[in-house]
Amino acid sequence: FNSHCEWRGVECNNAGKIVTLLLNNSGLSGKISDSIGNLTSLETIDLRDNNLKGSITSRIGNILNLSSFLVSYNEVTGVIPDEVADLSKLKLFHVHGNRLHGTVPPLSMKGQTKSSFIADCGSPSVFDIPLDCPSCTMCCNSNQGCDVKESKTDFGIWSLLYVGSLVIALILASTSVIKKLCSFICNIGQNVPSNANEYYTIGKDSAYSFFLSDRITAWVLAIGVLATQALCFGFFIDEASLNFESDRIWSYTYICSRNNLICRNNSDVTAFGWIVFTLFALVYLVCDMLNGLKIVWGVSEHG
Repeated sequence: FNSHCEWRGVECNNAGKIVTLLLNNSGLSGKISDSIGNLTSLETIDLRDNNLKGSITSRIGNILNLSSFLVSYNEVTGVIPDEVADLSKLKLFHVHGNRLHGTVPPLSMKGQTKSSFIADCGSPSVFDIPLDCPSCTMCCNSNQGCDVKESKTDFGIWSLLYVGSLVIALILASTSVIKKLCSFICNIGQNVPSNANEYYTIGKDSAYSFFLSDRITAWVLAIGVLATQALCFGFFIDEASLNFESDRIWSYTYICSRNNLICRNNSDVTAFGWIVFTLFALVYLVCDMLNGLKIVWGVSEHG
């Protein structure tokens, strides 16, 4: 070779300065040398899917033009140096599939996407405590499953919004033609008078039937049962929420493969599925909720 710019995986600018290292899946071993900090013109470092060990050198902070740092699927250990926070031009930072621990310094990412900043901050982890990564856009676990940080949703709020929207829909359903339609649907296959439908739906042995009573003790008992169920529902929603710091029964829906910089969504949940779910929920729950609201509002003539 007449110049280092002709080496495999090396790209240079017009001044002969190395700007790109594309050495992914190249069978490399050893560790990332401190000398890489001398290549201050570097914009891309791609060392994915090799057998690199050791730690990430703190001299990486000298490469201020660096926009892509990709060392995923190696055997890199230790902590991510604080000097990484000085890399203000970063667009891609992939360090998942290693054995890093500690806390990742906050980064100022440019053009952020779901696959911009990926680390092993999910559970289960190879360590007792997963990597702490406040700036990550996606977290992966030791099973190579990944999920976006925005999936860490407060499902309690979403569930309240969902139930609230159903209640609003039921209030609207109490008007004119829609009310008649709902009454028709709720009475299909039920050989009971329409004015007794809510009592029939709840059942004589149900604690909710105490709402039909005019005694305070009955109402206290019914409200106590309702509050207990709401509390259990809250615990269920909390456990069903994704928490990257603890191992929960959560299916990570993204796959960040070794040979692709963009993570692929492998989830079976689609917009069409949500529409079908909502329709089924309305069909099967609207009658019970409508009858319940009748009782609470004192519309029922049974008591």
